[in-house]
Amino acid sequence: MSSGKLRVALAALGVVLTAQAATPAGAQSRSFGLQQQKALRPLASPSKRGSADGGDAGLDPVASPENATQMRGPLADTGAAAGLDSPRPGARKPKPFPPEREPYPKPLSPRTPLPPLEPYASSYVAKKAARTRSATTRGPTPPPPSVTVATAPAIPHKPKPKVEANPYDPLGVTLGSMIFSPYVQASGGFDDNPNRLAPAFSPRPSSLVRGEGGVKVKSDWARHSLEGELRGGYSEYFDNRNASRPDATGQMAARYDVTRDASLDLLGKMSLDTMRPGAPALYSGLSSVYVTNRPINLGVGAQGGVTQKFGRLALSVRGTYDRVWYQNGVYSDGTTLNLTSTSYNDFGALLRASYEATPDLKPFVEGTVDSRVHDQPTDFNGFYRDSKGYVVRGGAQINVSELVKGEVSGGYGQRDYQDPRLPPLRGPVIDAALIYTPSPLTTVTLRGSTAMNETTLAYASGALTRSITATLSHDLMRNLNVTLTGSYFTNDYQGTYVRERGANVGVRLEYKVTRSVSLRASYMHELLDSSYANADYTANVYLVGLRFQL
Repeated sequence: MSSGKLRVALAALGVVLTAQAATPAGAQSRSFGLQQQKALRPLASPSKRGSADGGDAGLDPVASPENATQMRGPLADTGAAAGLDSPRPGARKPKPFPPEREPYPKPLSPRTPLPPLEPYASSYVAKKAARTRSATTRGPTPPPPSVTVATAPAIPHKPKPKVEANPYDPLGVTLGSMIFSPYVQASGGFDDNPNRLAPAFSPRPSSLVRGEGGVKVKSDWARHSLEGELRGGYSEYFDNRNASRPDATGQMAARYDVTRDASLDLLGKMSLDTMRPGAPALYSGLSSVYVTNRPINLGVGAQGGVTQKFGRLALSVRGTYDRVWYQNGVYSDGTTLNLTSTSYNDFGALLRASYEATPDLKPFVEGTVDSRVHDQPTDFNGFYRDSKGYVVRGGAQINVSELVKGEVSGGYGQRDYQDPRLPPLRGPVIDAALIYTPSPLTTVTLRGSTAMNETTLAYASGALTRSITATLSHDLMRNLNVTLTGSYFTNDYQGTYVRERGANVGVRLEYKVTRSVSLRASYMHELLDSSYANADYTANVYLVGLRFQL
């Protein structure tokens, strides 16, 4: 076929196609498409429906062909109207790519989480929290006033002043790093048996005046230690001058820390007392002759040693020295009783081992050996009194929850004398010093002691003395105190039949006017029951006084 014929055929085909597009059949095709669009369009909700006249007033206007987005191509009027471009109901959304990943690494989450950390008491955080708590407990903060009302600023609440535990106790005098607590006391009263004589000697009562003074010393050092106490007094009896007498006691303890675990220990002590005229050791042998004065006996002592700690174990070694002087007695017939010859020196050594089992329990064992040498080989009865002895004991220092504290020990002691006529002085040794504080107002003190004392009684090696003392102190008010005292003691003159039993019962009332001034009143009843003839006695002492202290 030639090219001319091909062009004619293509032109004819174009005319036919143009004529078909302009015929009513195309209109029918468009009407058919609209009918299908109405069939596929979803129903509108009742609230959006039109009036009851029917028609297409209740249909969604967006779905109509007039409001639909125009599309190009033959499916523009059917596909968009039918909603083919929206997803089907219930269709899954595509997963994001790349998929979301969890944070890495995963945080640790133990099954049992640890408790929160608590700051220690002296840290900055704990102190700040304590200040915050104290600030919040002072009281409710008043609400801020209205902006239209002029008010004065709120006054902050002042903290309550702290209540002092002992407002009437002396404060002491500080000199450098030492604290001194001196006192002076003057008393007057009545004593119905000043010389503690048996009824057979017709004791003469007397009024009395007593003066007393003393001082306590305590160091305030970071290392080392020094502590001591000294007390002395004199009692003057106006109606019985021979009964007037002095008395004094004192002790001083020092510790020098060489290292953390080693220290030097020094101890000094003294005592001054008088012997009662009716004592068996002063008996003249005649019932009508007795000692009229009160012979003075003075004792001083010193100890020195070292203490070394090995962990909880502590070992102490000390050397001891004691010196005792006696004053001569004067009999009623004018003769003199030679007591100065019985003065003696005592040399000894002490070994002690202790172990700190707990902070409240510290058991220990202790051993002492000593030798006594008198100024004269024999006493006025012709007996050789030089002797050697030992004491072994074991015990513990206790501190039970701040209620009970002190020391308890028990053991055995023996003294052997140079004179074969004197039997050994021996027996159990029990010592205790306990303080029981059931409340801040009440204190109970219990003391027990055992001593092997010298004597000049013929055929008696010595006197084994045991004593126990109980004291109850109670504050009726902050400045009013009452103290009850009771004691019991026994004297066993081994080698003879002489046995003595005695007791003291007393009460003391103290009213503290200020820290430095207090008023005191006391009563004491004393008695002694002795198997020795004309040696027992009873006495009652009444005293009222004024005390000054710093």
